[in-house]
Amino acid sequence: MTTSQREPTPFPLHARSSRGIRAGALVALGVAWTTTASAITVGQLDTFQNGTTLQWVDALNGAISPVPPTVVANAGPGGAGDFALRISATGSVSGPGGRLVANNIQARWIGSYTQAGVNGIMLDLRNLSAVDLTIRVGIDGPAVGTTGGRWVSQGVVVPSGSGWRTLTFSLLPGDLLPGDFAATSATTTLANVAVLRVMHAPVAGWVGAPQAAQMDIDDIEALPEPTFALSLLVGSLFVRSLGSSRGH
Repeated sequence: MTTSQREPTPFPLHARSSRGIRAGALVALGVAWTTTASAITVGQLDTFQNGTTLQWVDALNGAISPVPPTVVANAGPGGAGDFALRISATGSVSGPGGRLVANNIQARWIGSYTQAGVNGIMLDLRNLSAVDLTIRVGIDGPAVGTTGGRWVSQGVVVPSGSGWRTLTFSLLPGDLLPGDFAATSATTTLANVAVLRVMHAPVAGWVGAPQAAQMDIDDIEALPEPTFALSLLVGSLFVRSLGSSRGH
């Protein structure tokens, strides 16, 4: 089996109804949880309920996109009152805005994923486009040539016009694919992540593919290693029994 065909390590999938109560499960298990962490932590969760993009951008290094991300009210999987992040792309082959990409370089999403025990990303996504999308998560270090380079997850195909779907991406080193020819070590990059990226990329690569398209994203969450994630599910069931509901 070639690298591009490798089956990623499975992460437990959580039911849609349990996603919003895992924060309580983390507390019940004695794990810190915050949406404003100074570095990546297990359970980091972006819900966009404050009505802002939470600094998710489609262009980096000062570039200005003609179609920057926006937050849309009542568009999330929870329906009325649930905000979602909308990502658009023009399909242009040059310049910002042509590719369906969302980046975050804020403190809560960067740092040592290895030390924090973060081995996956879960998010909710719906495809608003006329074409199928292949969604990947990517990570990059702070400087080209001095860290392990750019790496991307296995792709998940989301059909055109899909409803909301919960997608899970393994960031275990053995499941990641080189994002470009400069990628040298996924383990090194995971120990010092400077950029987290969500994108449409039919072929594994950092820049993604030019495509006129649009998607909504919500509930972006940092997952622990799989065996611990199972214990979080047990905690979620406990919190649910106390009458908790979906939170943001």
